[in-house]
Amino acid sequence: MNNVYDFVVIGAGISGCTFASCLNKRFSDASILLIEHGRKVGGRSTTRNSRKNTIFKFDHGLASISLSKNFSEDINKLIYPLIKSKKLINITKDILLINEIGEIHNLSTDKEIFRGYPFMINFCEGIIDQSFNRKNIHFLFQTLVKSFKRENDLWRILLNEEKVIRSKNLVLSSSLIAHPRCLKIFNVNSLPLRDAFIPGNDEMIDYLIEKASKIEYIKRKNYILYVSNPNKVKIFNQRYLQVFFSKSIRDNLNFEKLIFQKQIDDSMIIILHCSYHRTLLEMSHEKIIKYLIEIFDGKQKFIDLFIETKLIDKMDWRASQPINSLIPKELQWSSKSKIGFCGDWFDLGNCKGVELALKSSIRLAKLL
Repeated sequence: MNNVYDFVVIGAGISGCTFASCLNKRFSDASILLIEHGRKVGGRSTTRNSRKNTIFKFDHGLASISLSKNFSEDINKLIYPLIKSKKLINITKDILLINEIGEIHNLSTDKEIFRGYPFMINFCEGIIDQSFNRKNIHFLFQTLVKSFKRENDLWRILLNEEKVIRSKNLVLSSSLIAHPRCLKIFNVNSLPLRDAFIPGNDEMIDYLIEKASKIEYIKRKNYILYVSNPNKVKIFNQRYLQVFFSKSIRDNLNFEKLIFQKQIDDSMIIILHCSYHRTLLEMSHEKIIKYLIEIFDGKQKFIDLFIETKLIDKMDWRASQPINSLIPKELQWSSKSKIGFCGDWFDLGNCKGVELALKSSIRLAKLL
């Protein structure tokens, strides 16, 4: 591990990987370290390998990405090589919508919907692989940043197990440690970003912290269901199937979508994505199946599948999509403090989600 890096990026999700790859294309000799709490790249879009059952491999978070049909030239340069190499495939025509009376249609959307192939993790891996000098991009996985502070023109970053690394520049690829929701998640009394600055020393950072505190986020809970009976699974021709729920169902039950993923032993993982505006609710497996059977009334192949499911896990997503009060793009980089920010929490016009995360990360790399 280097004593001093040129850039340290906190987070190795889509934003962090995009920034690192784009920066490497501009400054191929710069040393970049991405620090990630998870076991591999991807953040919410990573792919899970079960430690209990090693044949299981599935996308337990973000299962696809939505992009405008006329996305920017910068994004096109980033994703076109992935589409060409089939690391990113268009699945727009394969996504279904079910409404409150049980009618199933193809989803009508003004977006293009893609997924990493064969898994979502291939998207972030493909972005990193586009860098010009891959050996200068380094990773620390299963690592938590405890604090950071500017000392003697360097960032001093304290990690778990009291390890310390230093960097000339620091980039936060998520809003988490700049937003009050981290207080409960990390069980701390103050914002890590606030602790790094004496109020008044960098007015841009003071303003960013103030603006970030007003952002509200969608909360998400995913229920991971398992079907072991191959006879119930083989009826489904698609390796990946996504069924979105209508607005009425979302409003009543908080059900957002179902992701069906066949496994190599002909079993299936089904992930129910639920979203909430304020309170994150808990639902039993029995109640979930009861509601699904009601929604899919008359769709016997789905009902037979749901009846066979076992609940094997559930996940609360601490970092999710902002719904208001996005940060002005002028606050992405502080030249005074050598700290930058990227992700889907910046206002870059008429886009959101992954597309916004990509645009803000590309923009930040261009600012430097």
